[in-house]
Amino acid sequence: MELLLFYEMILTLLASCLAAAACLSAFLVGRSKMMLYSFTGFLSYFFDVVLVFQDVFMEHIDAAFVHDGTYLLVRSFLVIFTGAGFLVSLWLIICEYVGDTREAMRIVPGLVFIGLSEFVLVGFPDSGFQRFAFYTLRSVFLLWMLCAATMRFLRTKDEFERARLWRKRWIAATLVVLGACIVIEDVYGFLICDTPYFQIGPVLISSERNYAENVLLLACAFFACRDAARMLLMRFHEPTAIKDGPDDEKMRENLLAYARRYGLSAREREVLGQALSGKDNQNIASGMGIALNTVKVHMHNIFKKTGCANRKELSQDFWKRM
Repeated sequence: MELLLFYEMILTLLASCLAAAACLSAFLVGRSKMMLYSFTGFLSYFFDVVLVFQDVFMEHIDAAFVHDGTYLLVRSFLVIFTGAGFLVSLWLIICEYVGDTREAMRIVPGLVFIGLSEFVLVGFPDSGFQRFAFYTLRSVFLLWMLCAATMRFLRTKDEFERARLWRKRWIAATLVVLGACIVIEDVYGFLICDTPYFQIGPVLISSERNYAENVLLLACAFFACRDAARMLLMRFHEPTAIKDGPDDEKMRENLLAYARRYGLSAREREVLGQALSGKDNQNIASGMGIALNTVKVHMHNIFKKTGCANRKELSQDFWKRM
């Protein structure tokens, strides 16, 4: 069974690498901030699992060194930052998706998580409770993020925004269930058993290797790879044009979200869609049946509201937000 657990760890490492690579590719093509945050998160989790793999490797070489207080302290500080890398990236994705641009809301929660983790690490005596509090802070941070997103859903009066958030309900529900499973596993491993290893049937399990958390990573990797693949396929077939088909609905949704973020009118949003498809002002005017000067006024307003100087910047800014 130990061999099975070894391959479970390898699968987690592989999933982290593949998801990071897919998100990086999508970012390089579409310049989406959410893809960049996803890449950072999966890369951080990869190193988080590597630290566990390092412990197992060093245990067979020099067990005394692994149990040395200095080694454990340094490794624990590294775990704080690898865990923060994954969780803060997830939080930034949520902020980007709901359009929260406040710097304090983006930065402070991660700093609080790091500060509390360091406080628990150095301020509590080494015990099962300390390890429980140290690792469970991850789940608390995760559940807090989901609660914050839920509160945003409940408070918003914008029906379009509510519809966008509601479509992500299954992802949120999956994360809530897995977050609860992580806490349950930590309670059993650190508080009930209070031992580095515990037995479930024929399986010997390490308390510090949270398998529910690995499942959560696999779920996040699935959702991220799915979105990255959609973005890559969309940009491969037609980099900017909006056309009929399965991807057209997604493009219209992104266009509407972008317009709402910058306060564009319905007419300006329509002109923006035409401009993103590569049409010049004359073709836009002909296609929409309006005067050329009217199109120019709409484009001027779009540039002013988005802060873009020209069409190239406008197109780049649009794809960065998606």
